[in-house]
Amino acid sequence: MLYEKSTKDKATCENLVKHLQKYKGQEPIVKGFEAGVQGMMAKYAWSPYYKIKYLRNSAQIFDEVIKKNPQVAEVRFLRYSLEYFIPRYLNMSSHLDEDKKIFLNSLLRYPKSDIDAEAYQTIRAFLQRHPEQLTEQEKKQLSNLKT
Repeated sequence: MLYEKSTKDKATCENLVKHLQKYKGQEPIVKGFEAGVQGMMAKYAWSPYYKIKYLRNSAQIFDEVIKKNPQVAEVRFLRYSLEYFIPRYLNMSSHLDEDKKIFLNSLLRYPKSDIDAEAYQTIRAFLQRHPEQLTEQEKKQLSNLKT
């Protein structure tokens, strides 16, 4: 998946940004990916000014998408996975608990939820690698999920 490759490769991230900026539709998941790659570009920017600029652009797109589509679990996960890695002192990670509640609910109801098999596996794997924001109950629920 290009999005995951973008987390490790600047050229892929830049190409994905250009591609998604051309999208004129309003599909929430596509817009969520656009927001996510905008935020990812902060990782590759050398200047603190540009790092913050990318993060603010990302936040603005996420806010617009989530305002119109508050229950889309995959978009909530995309924002969560980005905010998870933003240093807390920047005060740009204020949605972690709110987003986690939405996508975790979909994860626990899968396959009777709004996420597909690929999103299910991606979210589950991310939470297993990064369980720090999970409560003990959420960790138990996650361990009981089917692979």
